[in-house]
Amino acid sequence: MSNEWRKENVPALSPRQPEFVLATTNYSKKCIMKYNLSHFYQFTAESDHMGVIPDACIDMLFWEKDGVMKAKAAGTLLEKGTAKTELNCQYFGVRFLPGVNPIADNVKLNELVNNEISLEDMLTSAGEREGLLDRMYEAKSFHKKAEVFLDFYLKYFYNHAEDKNSLKYVIHQQILKSDGSLKLSELSSYTGYSERYLNQKIHEDFGMNPKNLIRFIRFQKSVSRLVETIHCANGADAALVSGYYDQSHFIKEFVKMSGFTPSAYVDTLLGNAYDKKLHVIY
Repeated sequence: MSNEWRKENVPALSPRQPEFVLATTNYSKKCIMKYNLSHFYQFTAESDHMGVIPDACIDMLFWEKDGVMKAKAAGTLLEKGTAKTELNCQYFGVRFLPGVNPIADNVKLNELVNNEISLEDMLTSAGEREGLLDRMYEAKSFHKKAEVFLDFYLKYFYNHAEDKNSLKYVIHQQILKSDGSLKLSELSSYTGYSERYLNQKIHEDFGMNPKNLIRFIRFQKSVSRLVETIHCANGADAALVSGYYDQSHFIKEFVKMSGFTPSAYVDTLLGNAYDKKLHVIY
């Protein structure tokens, strides 16, 4: 592998779940975009479920019920689905960047696809679990919860010595750089490894086959562009540049993963005051 790629900056991808915002009247979000974290978010559930779209990400969620703090990790879905929520409970969430597994020592990514696990499966030490839950319970503000989680994460989960020469790192960066338009044959030419080996490696490291990983990142790019241009008449055109062959391909894939055409998705978000419910904290 050449060193050319490592000198470039990868375009930031902040994976989104717009329907989480629709499940509440006030959704707070703070972007991180480092330490393999995308962002923190918080909302009070005003429904017993919310729509979920594929994002190739793991979310960690904390919520209080009957005076007890609970926590779980949820992996990506492979198609549009729903997640159950506790009505009127306040949720604090952490979304990791696509393909990142913060709990690799205990759970593989493929075990989290279409699945959720409890904190007990993430942290085998009862002392560590209870310490984190106690601190999160005591942290009443969004800012304090983010501070408590980040402090814990950097001590117990985050891999400070990430090897930027590893094949996994290079694969991850190449896929992100491509906006989800990369072909396995191109990745093979770039790395010097066979397509068969890369297919196996991506399965092992990212929990899904290369086709789905690339599709989900491309889809998330289009969702981000739609949301960012939500009030623009040509918003769907902006999303089309996310690596799709043509408009027909774009619409077909978008419907598969969101349940809506791009224009209907925007109408749904606008009709439910998405932009008024979302509060980005800087």
